[in-house]
Amino acid sequence: TLQTGIPSVFAAGDGVTGPATIIEAIAQARIAARSAHQYLSGELVIPVEKPFISRKDNFKQQLPEDYAGRFDSLPREEMPVLPACDRGNFCEVELGYPGEETARKEARRCLECGCVVFFNCRLQQYATEYRADQRTFRGAFKEYAIDFRHPYIEIDNNKCILCARCVRICHEVAGADALGLVNRGFETYVAPSMGDALTDTPCESCGLCISACPTGAITENVIFKPGPVRTEQAETICPYCSVGCAVTLKHINGFITGTTGAPGIVNTDTNICRFPKFGYNIYNGSSRIIRPLLKTADGFREIGFDRAFDFIVEKIRAAGPSQTAFAAGARLTNEEMYLIRKLATAAAGENRYGSFHYAGRVYRRDRRQDAPLTSLKEASRIYLLGTEINRDFGVAGFMVSNARFAGNIPVTLVTTREAHAMRRKVDQVIRVKSYYAFIKALNHYLLTKGLETGLCLRDRVTDAEGYRTRLLAEPFEKLLAEAGISAGELASFAEQYNREQHAILIWSEKESSPNTAIELNNLALITGKLGKTANGLIGLREKNNAQGLLDSGLCPTGEDENGLSGSLDALLRVKNLLIFGEDPVGCAAVTEYDVNGMIRKIPFLVVQDYFMTETARHAHLILPASLPAETGGSFTNTQHFLLEFDPVLKPAPALNNLQQLSSLLGRFGITVPVDPKEIFRDLIAHLPPPSKQEKMQMEYTSTDNPGRFFRDGCDDVVRRFGANFTGR
Repeated sequence: TLQTGIPSVFAAGDGVTGPATIIEAIAQARIAARSAHQYLSGELVIPVEKPFISRKDNFKQQLPEDYAGRFDSLPREEMPVLPACDRGNFCEVELGYPGEETARKEARRCLECGCVVFFNCRLQQYATEYRADQRTFRGAFKEYAIDFRHPYIEIDNNKCILCARCVRICHEVAGADALGLVNRGFETYVAPSMGDALTDTPCESCGLCISACPTGAITENVIFKPGPVRTEQAETICPYCSVGCAVTLKHINGFITGTTGAPGIVNTDTNICRFPKFGYNIYNGSSRIIRPLLKTADGFREIGFDRAFDFIVEKIRAAGPSQTAFAAGARLTNEEMYLIRKLATAAAGENRYGSFHYAGRVYRRDRRQDAPLTSLKEASRIYLLGTEINRDFGVAGFMVSNARFAGNIPVTLVTTREAHAMRRKVDQVIRVKSYYAFIKALNHYLLTKGLETGLCLRDRVTDAEGYRTRLLAEPFEKLLAEAGISAGELASFAEQYNREQHAILIWSEKESSPNTAIELNNLALITGKLGKTANGLIGLREKNNAQGLLDSGLCPTGEDENGLSGSLDALLRVKNLLIFGEDPVGCAAVTEYDVNGMIRKIPFLVVQDYFMTETARHAHLILPASLPAETGGSFTNTQHFLLEFDPVLKPAPALNNLQQLSSLLGRFGITVPVDPKEIFRDLIAHLPPPSKQEKMQMEYTSTDNPGRFFRDGCDDVVRRFGANFTGR
């Protein structure tokens, strides 16, 4: 307690220990301060209960030869010290290294002995609570080499308590079966399936095993030097896919050291997938753009925000309203989209706006009657149309796999590919050539055989007979040939799907065209499943706020001569183009459009992004972008849930995205708030009144429209993650 013989006097530091380090003195001062507080509060002065610490020395003495060959040998940097003759005082003996590089070199010698889960280890928590002593039960023990072979996951069986939580979550939730218990009794240990490296198993690198491990036996294989450091926590929403999971960022002064799941609207069980688990390094990127960059003959040079904004305003006014277009990415918040649309309409003077993400694709179907993801556990059968849900929408994929395991719910996969990530996780696989032709053939068969739900078509649908007439005029054999499926196999599928009392079909915009989505809606209406409990469709949008993009009006859902979403040419053939959060050059997916060449021809291109993207390289002016956790706001997930989050990290640029847009609008005489909550209130106030509930319409489509101009949601962050994930 550092209480002296005089009860009211406490001593610490060199006065107690003799000459020692400042760190030791500070540590003692903390103990003394706590004891003094107890004394002054009239409490019993008792020492701090020391946490349980599992030490290697408790098993056997650690010798240098035990580590020979396991680490590079680096010579020690000798610390300059006071001469012995000058130490008869309380001056610091160690003088410090002469420079930063010397200190960094010495720090690199650290063997990372401390456990990275020291502050949240369940074993330590309970061992401390019950005052366990590791030396009480001495005996035989096992020694294992740490497995670093997986690029994201390291396995240290020396810390394993054989709880098998990693094995269970990999089997029951991820459905990967990549881990197992090897041997029995004292010889048991956790290892990748068949004892190989984790990279040689069906491991999907989702990170669930890391989240489930109560000790440090399975941890993240990070690209920086880890250690037992207490971190701050900041809760936000994942900025990758459209499921919309709550995540907790663990950081030290803004440097993100890892993420965990938080109880969210969607991920109530706190599970998260590979995107937030391993994709947090965008926050730590040393190549972040943090100041406006103006292109000159000698390359880009930094300028101030005021000059950048004045330059943009000057160009917009000089070109005229019809010659300035705005493109908004599906990763932006609802508040950012609202201000961008206001900038296009109120400032520039014309509705010249759109999104490269939806260029050439218009998904018009209203998804408010989609089945909720939570209803998957009530389904009688789940159907997957093409989507690699376990890779692209991990948490939704966990729900499917867990429904199959816990509820014994069969899963059917319809795919155009031989190699599919979900193939080993389903009960039935049906190969087709075209999703569009397959769904139309199903509709044709059901209507021809009179298997439609007449009550639904009469009471809830308009123009059902018109759809029937036009569809049945098409040759059924032609649809079968285009679908690449036999008549018998299609009939079996159609009748099985129609009979299922609770059939949920999951599809994604990444795999299915807009017209396929329309025909899927027709299928759900024909069978009477749309809108019923644990029935119908679940559509998964590709990006975190693709739904918000459609709701904002920035990306019209119908043919609009002012909207640019349906025409890539219209978006690119202007004098001024301002792109916020998209990388059309780096994410281009088709060759018939020379996006790179068209972008280069634009007289004045402004790009706002986190990093120097392929599109930003062509820009005349680059604005630095703040990340969602630095800005705050809201996303609308694929199921129309509004997911709000606060700014929890300090922005890398001096102005965050909302402040930049507000400043631009201010130069056109338009005053808007910069607080995301105030902007959202303004957004709500300008929403049109809700439309009356009308009957649903069956829409006939004559041909498929599979055009997808851009990969990765036209988002450089997703593209980088995919490249890095594959590369590592």
